[in-house]
Amino acid sequence: MEALVIRTLYNNQGWRAPCKLPYGDPACYYCPGNKLHLDIRGPSPGRDPCDGECWERELCRLYCWGCNPSGRRWGPRAKPGMRVFFVLREAPKNGPRRYTLWGKTTIKTIDSLPGTGGFYFIHFDEFQPAPRHKWRMDLSAADIVGNAFGSGIYRYVPSGIAQRLEGVI
Repeated sequence: MEALVIRTLYNNQGWRAPCKLPYGDPACYYCPGNKLHLDIRGPSPGRDPCDGECWERELCRLYCWGCNPSGRRWGPRAKPGMRVFFVLREAPKNGPRRYTLWGKTTIKTIDSLPGTGGFYFIHFDEFQPAPRHKWRMDLSAADIVGNAFGSGIYRYVPSGIAQRLEGVI
């Protein structure tokens, strides 16, 4: 069965609370100043904890993720019971973009009506990030989705890639 890979931002509170020192943590690189022009509100300069808004801040507390942009629905490929893997972009280095696999779960339900902000959410079975020593770092886009990740925040992957990801975290 295919799986879903969701690309998140780093959250230094275990994806359960606003980041502490977002301007002082180099792994929070993408959020302050919204360098990727993401659909988030980044932190105000110098704020500790972060006063911005993003789904990452409560992912491992509310266990849901919205389909982007607002008003767009999850298609028929997303199904309850489907495996979901979470990756984050590593801070840029010279060379191709790299990713870290930090968590996994399964889809519990999918909204049939829009929720907050007009977003349709998928809801996950409860999960916590893998312990940091079990994170699989320095993965290429080909390792996690089979080719370039491109724009957007999620990709469906075939069962072969899903099995490989399952084995590394």
